[in-house]
Amino acid sequence: MTINEVTAKKDEALARAGSAVPLPERVTPGQRFRLGVRKIVGAREATLAGVVVLLVVYLSFASPYFLTAGNLTVVGRQIALALIISVGMTFVILIGGIDLSVGSTVALVSVLTGEFMVTIGIPPALAVLFALLGGALVGLINGVINAYVGIPSFVVTLGMLAVARGLSLGITSGSTISGFPAEFLNLGQGAALGIPIPVWVAVVIAVVAHLVLTRTTFGRHIYFVGSNEEAAKLSGIRVRRVKIAVFVISASLASVSGILETARLSVGQPAAGNGYELLAIGAAVIGGASLFGGVGGILGTALGTSLLLLIQNALILLGISAYWQQVFSGVIIVAAVALNMWRRQRK
Repeated sequence: MTINEVTAKKDEALARAGSAVPLPERVTPGQRFRLGVRKIVGAREATLAGVVVLLVVYLSFASPYFLTAGNLTVVGRQIALALIISVGMTFVILIGGIDLSVGSTVALVSVLTGEFMVTIGIPPALAVLFALLGGALVGLINGVINAYVGIPSFVVTLGMLAVARGLSLGITSGSTISGFPAEFLNLGQGAALGIPIPVWVAVVIAVVAHLVLTRTTFGRHIYFVGSNEEAAKLSGIRVRRVKIAVFVISASLASVSGILETARLSVGQPAAGNGYELLAIGAAVIGGASLFGGVGGILGTALGTSLLLLIQNALILLGISAYWQQVFSGVIIVAAVALNMWRRQRK
């Protein structure tokens, strides 16, 4: 018997055996629902969402002031402003970079808004536009230097942190700017349908950013560059353009947060945004973003931001010194990085 005859006999036997075995039933809607629930429960974000819910429940019983309208409004605005910056930071981290200049960008935009609107007297809409362009320019410089000169993003943005903060202090000589018109202040202090305007802005930005990352070619290129930059180049992706665009997005979102914070506080101040870069990095990392690039998402960043700001609010409500807030935040960030590294090693 030849090899071909043996193979034919084997195939015939397998066919007969297969005909004797009942075909698997089609997946029912109930099975599909259970599979979907199991997938959601097993997701990284589900665990973080559970922690946030448990913290909210605990604070509801631990402090009578947590569920008050005033406290929820303050927390909502704080989470919104931090989330806007954290979304931009997520884009940068996804390509394997870091942006340490976002806090200083907030300060620079705050000062520019005051100079344009109050000192020079430019109409509010144009003043906001010019300030946003100034902030986006910071990101453009970061991106061009990183993409074309090859200096690591950590070094580039660390230098820009000092430059932007120095410009903020130099322009104002260290003083604050007040006297903004009421229509501008409404951006940070007003509400729509009972919800603060910054919250609406943050939700829109987060949804758009999620769609960009998950439903567009540009979003796929961001993940590809972060996962393997050399392979991305060989596949025809314009890596430099992606890097520049990502840094511009990060600085632009920091600028939006700077505008809203200036309107919320009613002053343009060179000290604005102090420490925001660490908060944004921590929120993205806690949400599952990998500092090595290529892993992360907006939902996780939103949950990470909420967790950090809720913890800060909890420490205040429970009467714990503000000095300890940084300790708790630092421990949480380190623990989150360690957990992500452990998960990566398991995979």
